[in-house]
Amino acid sequence: MPATSDTERLLIQTTSGCSRTERRFRVSLAPGPHTTNAMADLTERGFDRRRDLPELLALIGSARASSDAHAFLHPGGLQWLLRRLGHGAFAVRQWFDLDALAGVAVEDSGYVIIHAATAALDRHLWLLGQAEAHLRQSGQATIEVSVWESDRELLSSLQSLGYEPSGTYGHELVYEAGDVPRDPTLPEGFSMRWLEPNLDDAYIELHRAAWSTWAPSTYDRQMHAAVTTMPDFERELVPIIAAPDGALAAYCIGWFDPRTRTVEIEPLGTHPEFRRLGLARAIVHEVVKRSAQRAAKSVMVWGVSTNPEAVHLYESAGFHSRRILREYRRKL
Repeated sequence: MPATSDTERLLIQTTSGCSRTERRFRVSLAPGPHTTNAMADLTERGFDRRRDLPELLALIGSARASSDAHAFLHPGGLQWLLRRLGHGAFAVRQWFDLDALAGVAVEDSGYVIIHAATAALDRHLWLLGQAEAHLRQSGQATIEVSVWESDRELLSSLQSLGYEPSGTYGHELVYEAGDVPRDPTLPEGFSMRWLEPNLDDAYIELHRAAWSTWAPSTYDRQMHAAVTTMPDFERELVPIIAAPDGALAAYCIGWFDPRTRTVEIEPLGTHPEFRRLGLARAIVHEVVKRSAQRAAKSVMVWGVSTNPEAVHLYESAGFHSRRILREYRRKL
Protein backbone atom coordinates (compact mmCIF):
# COMPACT_ATOMS: atom_id res chain seq x y z
CA MET A 1 0.00 0.00 0.00
CA PRO A 2 1.21 3.56 -0.58
CA ALA A 3 3.25 5.09 2.20
CA THR A 4 2.40 8.32 3.96
CA SER A 5 4.86 11.10 3.15
CA ASP A 6 6.01 13.90 5.42
CA THR A 7 4.13 16.33 3.17
CA GLU A 8 0.88 14.90 4.45
CA ARG A 9 1.31 16.85 7.67
CA LEU A 10 -1.74 18.40 9.24
CA LEU A 11 -2.19 22.14 8.83
CA ILE A 12 -3.38 23.76 12.04
CA GLN A 13 -4.68 27.27 12.50
CA THR A 14 -5.24 28.42 16.06
CA THR A 15 -7.87 31.07 16.62
CA SER A 16 -7.39 33.87 19.10
CA GLY A 17 -9.27 34.51 22.30
CA CYS A 18 -9.11 30.95 23.66
CA SER A 19 -8.25 29.95 27.21
CA ARG A 20 -5.05 28.15 28.14
CA THR A 21 -6.94 24.90 28.74
CA GLU A 22 -9.25 25.07 25.73
CA ARG A 23 -8.14 25.80 22.17
CA ARG A 24 -10.12 25.66 18.95
CA PHE A 25 -8.29 24.14 16.00
CA ARG A 26 -9.32 24.18 12.37
CA VAL A 27 -7.78 21.03 10.98
CA SER A 28 -7.01 20.61 7.30
CA LEU A 29 -6.00 17.12 6.24
CA ALA A 30 -3.73 17.50 3.22
CA PRO A 31 -4.62 15.15 0.34
CA GLY A 32 -2.83 11.82 0.34
CA PRO A 33 -3.38 8.06 0.41
CA HIS A 34 -4.46 8.08 4.07
CA THR A 35 -6.24 11.44 4.27
CA THR A 36 -9.32 13.24 3.01
CA ASN A 37 -10.12 16.83 2.13
CA ALA A 38 -12.62 17.06 4.98
CA MET A 39 -12.42 20.00 7.36
CA ALA A 40 -13.25 19.59 11.03
CA ASP A 41 -13.24 21.82 14.06
CA LEU A 42 -11.77 20.07 17.09
CA THR A 43 -11.53 21.52 20.57
CA GLU A 44 -8.70 20.53 22.87
CA ARG A 45 -9.96 20.60 26.44
CA GLY A 46 -8.05 20.02 29.65
CA PHE A 47 -8.80 16.65 31.25
CA ASP A 48 -10.86 16.64 34.44
CA ARG A 49 -11.25 13.20 35.95
CA ARG A 50 -14.63 13.77 37.56
CA ARG A 51 -16.14 15.36 34.47
CA ASP A 52 -14.42 13.49 31.63
CA LEU A 53 -13.58 9.97 32.82
CA PRO A 54 -16.98 8.32 32.11
CA GLU A 55 -16.91 9.41 28.46
CA LEU A 56 -13.26 8.44 28.11
CA LEU A 57 -13.91 4.96 29.48
CA ALA A 58 -16.86 4.58 27.11
CA LEU A 59 -14.61 5.49 24.18
CA ILE A 60 -11.88 3.03 25.22
CA GLY A 61 -14.37 0.24 25.88
CA SER A 62 -16.17 0.82 22.58
CA ALA A 63 -12.90 0.82 20.63
CA ARG A 64 -11.77 -2.43 22.23
CA ALA A 65 -15.12 -4.08 21.57
CA SER A 66 -15.15 -2.98 17.94
CA SER A 67 -13.04 -3.93 14.96
CA ASP A 68 -10.78 -0.88 15.45
CA ALA A 69 -7.42 -2.29 14.36
CA HIS A 70 -5.51 0.54 16.05
CA ALA A 71 -7.02 0.17 19.55
CA PHE A 72 -5.34 -1.85 22.29
CA LEU A 73 -5.94 -0.15 25.64
CA HIS A 74 -8.31 -1.84 28.10
CA PRO A 75 -10.47 0.41 30.35
CA GLY A 76 -8.93 -1.26 33.39
CA GLY A 77 -5.39 -0.56 32.27
CA LEU A 78 -6.32 3.06 31.63
CA GLN A 79 -7.74 3.44 35.14
CA TRP A 80 -4.55 1.98 36.61
CA LEU A 81 -2.50 4.46 34.58
CA LEU A 82 -4.62 7.38 35.75
CA ARG A 83 -3.32 6.98 39.30
CA ARG A 84 -0.37 9.04 38.00
CA LEU A 85 -2.38 12.11 37.00
CA GLY A 86 -0.54 15.14 38.32
CA HIS A 87 2.73 13.25 38.71
CA GLY A 88 5.73 13.98 36.47
CA ALA A 89 5.25 14.06 32.71
CA PHE A 90 2.06 11.96 32.71
CA ALA A 91 -0.88 13.70 31.03
CA VAL A 92 -4.15 13.02 29.26
CA ARG A 93 -4.97 15.30 26.32
CA GLN A 94 -8.38 15.18 24.67
CA TRP A 95 -10.10 16.69 21.66
CA PHE A 96 -13.81 17.18 21.05
CA ASP A 97 -15.92 17.49 17.91
CA LEU A 98 -18.56 19.83 19.28
CA ASP A 99 -19.66 17.99 22.45
CA ALA A 100 -18.47 14.51 21.39
CA LEU A 101 -15.09 13.14 22.43
CA ALA A 102 -13.10 12.73 19.20
CA GLY A 103 -9.85 11.30 20.51
CA VAL A 104 -7.22 11.24 23.24
CA ALA A 105 -3.47 11.09 23.63
CA VAL A 106 -2.11 9.64 26.88
CA GLU A 107 1.45 10.92 27.24
CA ASP A 108 3.98 9.41 29.63
CA SER A 109 7.55 10.75 29.36
CA GLY A 110 7.74 10.24 25.60
CA TYR A 111 5.55 7.15 25.39
CA VAL A 112 2.15 7.92 23.84
CA ILE A 113 -1.11 6.00 23.58
CA ILE A 114 -3.47 7.26 20.87
CA HIS A 115 -7.17 6.45 20.80
CA ALA A 116 -9.66 7.96 18.38
CA ALA A 117 -13.45 7.76 18.40
CA THR A 118 -13.31 6.25 14.91
CA ALA A 119 -11.07 3.64 13.32
CA ALA A 120 -10.15 6.08 10.53
CA LEU A 121 -6.39 6.14 10.02
CA ASP A 122 -6.26 9.85 9.20
CA ARG A 123 -7.77 10.76 12.59
CA HIS A 124 -5.29 8.47 14.37
CA LEU A 125 -2.37 10.06 12.52
CA TRP A 126 -3.64 13.55 13.25
CA LEU A 127 -3.75 12.81 16.97
CA LEU A 128 -0.26 11.36 16.73
CA GLY A 129 0.91 14.55 15.03
CA GLN A 130 -0.48 16.59 17.92
CA ALA A 131 1.41 14.42 20.40
CA GLU A 132 4.64 14.72 18.42
CA ALA A 133 4.37 18.52 18.32
CA HIS A 134 3.63 18.74 22.04
CA LEU A 135 6.53 16.50 23.02
CA ARG A 136 8.88 18.36 20.69
CA GLN A 137 7.89 21.68 22.25
CA SER A 138 8.45 20.27 25.73
CA GLY A 139 12.00 19.21 24.84
CA GLN A 140 11.41 15.47 24.48
CA ALA A 141 14.00 13.89 22.17
CA THR A 142 12.00 10.83 21.06
CA ILE A 143 8.46 9.48 20.91
CA GLU A 144 7.42 5.85 21.31
CA VAL A 145 4.10 4.22 20.42
CA SER A 146 2.67 0.70 20.40
CA VAL A 147 1.11 -1.03 17.38
CA TRP A 148 -0.39 -4.47 16.83
CA GLU A 149 2.00 -6.38 14.61
CA SER A 150 -0.99 -7.28 12.41
CA ASP A 151 -1.93 -3.60 11.84
CA ARG A 152 -0.18 -3.27 8.47
CA GLU A 153 -1.98 -0.05 7.58
CA LEU A 154 -0.74 1.87 10.62
CA LEU A 155 2.70 0.25 10.51
CA SER A 156 3.19 1.36 6.91
CA SER A 157 2.32 4.94 7.81
CA LEU A 158 4.57 4.98 10.88
CA GLN A 159 7.53 3.60 8.98
CA SER A 160 7.15 6.26 6.30
CA LEU A 161 7.29 8.86 9.09
CA GLY A 162 10.58 7.49 10.40
CA TYR A 163 9.38 5.19 13.18
CA GLU A 164 11.56 2.14 13.81
CA PRO A 165 11.13 -0.92 16.07
CA SER A 166 12.38 -0.20 19.58
CA GLY A 167 12.98 -3.89 20.26
CA THR A 168 10.32 -4.40 22.94
CA TYR A 169 6.93 -6.03 22.59
CA GLY A 170 4.14 -7.52 24.64
CA HIS A 171 1.89 -10.55 24.38
CA GLU A 172 -1.82 -10.05 24.93
CA LEU A 173 -2.26 -13.12 27.12
CA VAL A 174 -5.85 -14.31 27.42
CA TYR A 175 -7.83 -16.80 29.48
CA GLU A 176 -11.06 -17.54 27.62
CA ALA A 177 -14.41 -17.87 29.38
CA GLY A 178 -14.90 -21.40 28.06
CA ASP A 179 -11.90 -22.66 30.01
CA VAL A 180 -12.74 -24.14 33.41
CA PRO A 181 -11.20 -21.97 36.19
CA ARG A 182 -8.68 -23.77 38.35
CA ASP A 183 -8.91 -23.68 42.12
CA PRO A 184 -5.90 -21.94 43.68
CA THR A 185 -3.49 -24.08 45.66
CA LEU A 186 -1.88 -22.41 48.68
CA PRO A 187 1.01 -23.49 50.90
CA GLU A 188 0.00 -24.73 54.34
CA GLY A 189 -1.10 -21.90 56.63
CA PHE A 190 -1.59 -19.33 53.84
CA SER A 191 -5.08 -17.94 53.20
CA MET A 192 -6.93 -16.06 50.46
CA ARG A 193 -8.41 -12.66 51.32
CA TRP A 194 -9.62 -9.57 49.48
CA LEU A 195 -8.89 -5.86 49.84
CA GLU A 196 -10.99 -5.02 52.85
CA PRO A 197 -10.77 -1.31 53.78
CA ASN A 198 -8.87 -2.09 57.00
CA LEU A 199 -6.08 -3.66 54.89
CA ASP A 200 -5.33 -0.53 52.85
CA ASP A 201 -2.16 0.49 54.71
CA ALA A 202 -0.75 -3.05 54.68
CA TYR A 203 -1.68 -3.38 51.00
CA ILE A 204 0.21 -0.20 50.11
CA GLU A 205 3.30 -1.58 51.83
CA LEU A 206 2.88 -4.90 50.01
CA HIS A 207 2.68 -3.14 46.65
CA ARG A 208 5.73 -1.01 47.41
CA ALA A 209 7.75 -4.05 48.48
CA ALA A 210 6.71 -6.08 45.43
CA TRP A 211 7.57 -3.30 42.98
CA SER A 212 10.81 -1.99 44.53
CA THR A 213 13.11 -4.72 43.28
CA TRP A 214 14.77 -2.48 40.69
CA ALA A 215 13.82 1.00 41.91
CA PRO A 216 11.77 2.39 44.81
CA SER A 217 8.05 2.28 44.13
CA THR A 218 6.23 5.64 44.09
CA TYR A 219 2.90 4.09 45.10
CA ASP A 220 1.52 5.94 48.11
CA ARG A 221 -1.71 6.72 49.92
CA GLN A 222 -2.65 9.41 47.37
CA MET A 223 -2.22 7.06 44.41
CA HIS A 224 -4.04 4.31 46.29
CA ALA A 225 -7.00 6.62 46.88
CA ALA A 226 -7.03 7.44 43.16
CA VAL A 227 -7.08 3.74 42.26
CA THR A 228 -9.75 2.67 44.73
CA THR A 229 -12.12 5.45 43.63
CA MET A 230 -11.95 4.60 39.92
CA PRO A 231 -15.39 3.79 38.45
CA ASP A 232 -14.61 0.12 37.69
CA PHE A 233 -12.57 -0.68 40.80
CA GLU A 234 -13.96 -3.52 42.94
CA ARG A 235 -12.32 -4.42 46.23
CA GLU A 236 -13.53 -8.03 45.88
CA LEU A 237 -11.57 -8.28 42.61
CA VAL A 238 -8.33 -7.67 44.49
CA PRO A 239 -7.43 -11.15 45.77
CA ILE A 240 -4.73 -11.10 48.43
CA ILE A 241 -2.80 -14.01 49.93
CA ALA A 242 -1.91 -13.71 53.60
CA ALA A 243 0.96 -15.61 55.25
CA PRO A 244 0.37 -17.72 58.39
CA ASP A 245 1.30 -14.76 60.61
CA GLY A 246 -1.16 -12.47 58.79
CA ALA A 247 1.43 -10.61 56.70
CA LEU A 248 0.23 -9.82 53.16
CA ALA A 249 2.27 -11.81 50.66
CA ALA A 250 0.81 -11.50 47.13
CA TYR A 251 -2.02 -9.77 45.27
CA CYS A 252 -3.38 -8.53 41.98
CA ILE A 253 -6.08 -6.14 40.81
CA GLY A 254 -8.71 -7.46 38.42
CA TRP A 255 -10.48 -4.74 36.42
CA PHE A 256 -13.89 -5.87 35.19
CA ASP A 257 -15.10 -3.79 32.25
CA PRO A 258 -18.92 -3.89 32.10
CA ARG A 259 -18.87 -2.55 28.53
CA THR A 260 -17.00 -5.54 27.08
CA ARG A 261 -17.46 -8.00 29.99
CA THR A 262 -13.72 -8.60 30.06
CA VAL A 263 -11.18 -8.38 32.87
CA GLU A 264 -7.63 -7.07 32.83
CA ILE A 265 -5.08 -8.01 35.49
CA GLU A 266 -3.07 -4.89 36.37
CA PRO A 267 -0.91 -5.07 38.43
CA LEU A 268 0.20 -8.33 40.10
CA GLY A 269 2.95 -8.58 42.68
CA THR A 270 4.52 -10.82 45.30
CA HIS A 271 6.46 -9.67 48.35
CA PRO A 272 10.18 -10.59 47.92
CA GLU A 273 10.10 -12.65 51.13
CA PHE A 274 7.37 -14.92 49.74
CA ARG A 275 8.51 -15.59 46.19
CA ARG A 276 9.06 -19.07 44.70
CA LEU A 277 6.09 -20.46 46.66
CA GLY A 278 3.55 -20.53 43.82
CA LEU A 279 1.62 -17.59 45.24
CA ALA A 280 1.47 -15.60 42.01
CA ARG A 281 -0.05 -18.55 40.14
CA ALA A 282 -2.59 -19.01 42.95
CA ILE A 283 -3.52 -15.32 42.71
CA VAL A 284 -4.05 -15.67 38.94
CA HIS A 285 -6.28 -18.71 39.42
CA GLU A 286 -8.30 -16.83 42.06
CA VAL A 287 -8.89 -13.73 39.93
CA VAL A 288 -9.94 -15.94 37.00
CA LYS A 289 -12.44 -17.70 39.27
CA ARG A 290 -13.83 -14.39 40.55
CA SER A 291 -14.07 -13.11 36.97
CA ALA A 292 -16.06 -16.20 35.97
CA GLN A 293 -18.48 -15.45 38.80
CA ARG A 294 -19.15 -12.12 37.06
CA ALA A 295 -19.73 -13.88 33.72
CA ALA A 296 -16.64 -12.29 32.19
CA LYS A 297 -15.96 -13.37 28.62
CA SER A 298 -12.21 -13.42 29.16
CA VAL A 299 -9.35 -12.34 31.40
CA MET A 300 -6.30 -10.67 29.83
CA VAL A 301 -2.90 -9.51 30.98
CA TRP A 302 0.13 -8.08 29.22
CA GLY A 303 3.21 -10.31 29.11
CA VAL A 304 6.14 -8.08 28.18
CA SER A 305 9.19 -9.35 26.34
CA THR A 306 11.50 -8.02 29.05
CA ASN A 307 9.92 -10.30 31.66
CA PRO A 308 9.81 -13.86 30.25
CA GLU A 309 9.29 -15.33 33.73
CA ALA A 310 5.96 -13.51 34.01
CA VAL A 311 4.91 -14.74 30.56
CA HIS A 312 5.71 -18.31 31.64
CA LEU A 313 3.71 -17.82 34.84
CA TYR A 314 0.56 -16.79 33.00
CA GLU A 315 0.93 -19.51 30.37
CA SER A 316 1.29 -22.09 33.15
CA ALA A 317 -1.95 -20.73 34.62
CA GLY A 318 -3.84 -21.40 31.37
CA PHE A 319 -3.36 -18.14 29.44
CA HIS A 320 -2.40 -18.10 25.78
CA SER A 321 -0.98 -15.39 23.52
CA ARG A 322 -3.73 -13.97 21.29
CA ARG A 323 -1.62 -11.33 19.52
CA ILE A 324 1.50 -9.22 19.89
CA LEU A 325 1.85 -5.48 20.44
CA ARG A 326 5.19 -3.96 19.38
CA GLU A 327 6.81 -0.63 20.27
CA TYR A 328 8.08 1.79 17.61
CA ARG A 329 10.15 4.91 18.19
CA ARG A 330 11.35 7.95 16.24
CA LYS A 331 13.45 11.01 16.94
CA LEU A 332 11.66 14.34 17.22
